[in-house]
Amino acid sequence: MKGFYHDIKIIKEGKEGETVKFIARISMLIYAWIDQVKIHINGDTSWEEELNYSNKDEKYAYFEKSIYLPNRAIYKYNFSFYSEWSKYYTTENYKLSVGFKVPDWAKGAVQYQIFIDRFNRNQSVIIKPFGRRKIHEKWDELPILGPDENGEWNTDSFGGNLKGIEDKLEYLKSLGVEILYISPISESDSNHKYDGEDLEKIDRYFGDKEAIKSLCTSAHKYDMKVMVDVVFNHVGKNSKYYNEGGFYKNLGAYQSTESPYMKFFKTRVENGKIVFEFWWNIKDLVVCDKMSKEWQEYICGEGGIIDLLFSYGIDAIRVDVADEIPDIFLAMMRDACHRNKKDSFIMGEVWNNPLRTGRGYISSGKCLDSVMNYYFISKLLDYLKFQDDKGLEEAITDISENYPEDTIFTLMNFTSTHDISRMLDLFTPDNIFKLPGEEGREWYWTLKDRFKDRKWQSEYFLSKEAYKYAKKMAKLYIFILVLLPGIISIYYGDEVGVQGVGDLANRKTFPWGKEDKDMLSYVRKTLKVRTDNDFLRTAKPDLVEITPDKWVFTRKNQGKNLTVIINNGYTNLDVKQYCGDVIVSCDYDQYKHIIRPKGGIALMS
Repeated sequence: MKGFYHDIKIIKEGKEGETVKFIARISMLIYAWIDQVKIHINGDTSWEEELNYSNKDEKYAYFEKSIYLPNRAIYKYNFSFYSEWSKYYTTENYKLSVGFKVPDWAKGAVQYQIFIDRFNRNQSVIIKPFGRRKIHEKWDELPILGPDENGEWNTDSFGGNLKGIEDKLEYLKSLGVEILYISPISESDSNHKYDGEDLEKIDRYFGDKEAIKSLCTSAHKYDMKVMVDVVFNHVGKNSKYYNEGGFYKNLGAYQSTESPYMKFFKTRVENGKIVFEFWWNIKDLVVCDKMSKEWQEYICGEGGIIDLLFSYGIDAIRVDVADEIPDIFLAMMRDACHRNKKDSFIMGEVWNNPLRTGRGYISSGKCLDSVMNYYFISKLLDYLKFQDDKGLEEAITDISENYPEDTIFTLMNFTSTHDISRMLDLFTPDNIFKLPGEEGREWYWTLKDRFKDRKWQSEYFLSKEAYKYAKKMAKLYIFILVLLPGIISIYYGDEVGVQGVGDLANRKTFPWGKEDKDMLSYVRKTLKVRTDNDFLRTAKPDLVEITPDKWVFTRKNQGKNLTVIINNGYTNLDVKQYCGDVIVSCDYDQYKHIIRPKGGIALMS
């Protein structure tokens, strides 16, 4: 609003909140006399308070008010006042975080997500088949996508381990990686470990406690933080807690209500019988009762699982299916993390907009620091593939106006993840994903029903021409991710052309010695822009223009101004009117000053 300005000062900080002074400066040359200056605040509740007149000068009248605000990640507020002839004015909405701070090391970081079994194997860790586990003879074999001959899923292993990751830290450093995000490490017969069987043990195929400690120590020497995936919503049916298969000597809840683990699980009574709940009705995954004091203490209490994980030297956790875990449990998890490391970081798996779920896991500031940015990434992909500028603009505006600033700077913007198709496959010209408006389409990567067949997925590879097209699109995609606010997360192997459709085919082994070196070189060069320009970590974004063919946004911080221009059309885009030095580009002709179709430039001024 013209002629209205305001400032904020923290007067007093406390453990549970802060006293904030709001100072308003209003032009008397525009509004003449000014009365009833109020601030309207929206948090857990909504209220208004009148600011006190403090003084004036030749141009402005000054009003202020000190207000105590309990800790909260996001408050929305605006001002109103009356002027001459009783005209009523309201300002735009502003936002404020109180007592909510995400560690600086996570802001704008380069992250690398590793599915441990498939990244790299150090042969010093001896593994043998046992129980349901099977070992592939060759590293470059295809993974088993469906059930094996015994009806078991996800029990084939390639032997990737923690020492294997440690062996490749120099490679990861060459990419600019600052956060290692590794899949769950607890004991389990599955290759993914999202069905933990003993949360107190490191899986023997991965190594032991000394192996994870060594990885953390070595990573820290390379200035990398370590984030471990944790699964506290459910455990495996063959876990020591449930013990359906009877693999553990102690009684599990499946065998007896007298089991010491009985209170860990969510149950109900039907026809006089105790019935357990299973995650998404998958009989391998037994749901834990997050409101159980016993489960809460086991995970979050002194000496619990979170304490154990941090004793290995980790710095952060990623919370599996965070949107299915109650806020009270998430808050306990946060307290446990901060008890171990004050600058710990908590990322949640939340697919939909976390501010529109009726939950407080972001807005309260007491649960998660940030989330995997599925909500935005799906809109971005729709823009790049289908030129849906309205959907992308809506997401950008939504995030900018409603997310806490520290969360915006740590949103996980990924190339792909272990739950969706690989980056190159996301850009396949083949018509395998449901189109916008098609029935049953929830996300950009929602597969058409006929392509959900595991055999088809196992055998699907991009043709030479399809690979060329997908690679071009992927380069633009990475260019954009590098320049957006938030964490850029590379899913292992995306940087070297690994393919895979669906959430099992996307878990192939890393092709050491068979990398797409052109892709790797491009990714390494582009990521360097992020690591070489520290101001980008917390540079504020501003949307300048967006159409189906063109997207322009700026990032501003520390007196530096970065302008990003994306050509999302199918003809050359002349950019002679833009000023600045090119710091990174994608399909740009510097002599003609044109961006070719599906390319972009970033200009520093």
